[in-house]
Amino acid sequence: MAGRGSAAGQPLNTASHPRRAHYLICLGMGATVGFVAAFGESFYEPLAIPVLIFSQSLFPIVVATAIAPLVEEPAKSLGLLLLKEEERLNFEIADWTVLGSLSGIGFGFMENAVYALAVLGYGANVSLTLFFMRGLLTAPLHGMTATLTGFGVGLWQKSGNARLLVIPLVTAMVIHGSFNLLASVI
Repeated sequence: MAGRGSAAGQPLNTASHPRRAHYLICLGMGATVGFVAAFGESFYEPLAIPVLIFSQSLFPIVVATAIAPLVEEPAKSLGLLLLKEEERLNFEIADWTVLGSLSGIGFGFMENAVYALAVLGYGANVSLTLFFMRGLLTAPLHGMTATLTGFGVGLWQKSGNARLLVIPLVTAMVIHGSFNLLASVI
């Protein structure tokens, strides 16, 4: 079977449905990115430094509503991109959306866990309350927005046109930014 494989541009695995390992890869990659994002806000905050020239009070709102969605939404789907591009797997669009959901749920869970641990010094009740409140509010948000991106990856894989990923990804960014804006003003 010389000539088969990713170097020849042919699929290594033409699975029609994801296997357990694919689900775990997406969940794990989402959680890994969530861990990095929870600690890494300081890495992407400098992108909003020009806002400080105009208003110091707008800085956290710009980071939450513009910078965070621009960084987090593409990063959440790294597991999907790994499966699509490196493994060259051929799934149905619905399978890509489920994988996207798992990636977002992993991201949301880990981000919430890091934030809850960060406030543990205020007491276990504050930490658990934050974890459960964020779990009710942000975990579904991350799952939903990553589902949209997974849908876009599925469209891309089926059509071969990477531009079809842009509309679901931008929609996910707008939803995420709108949620953060609402949470910032409340």
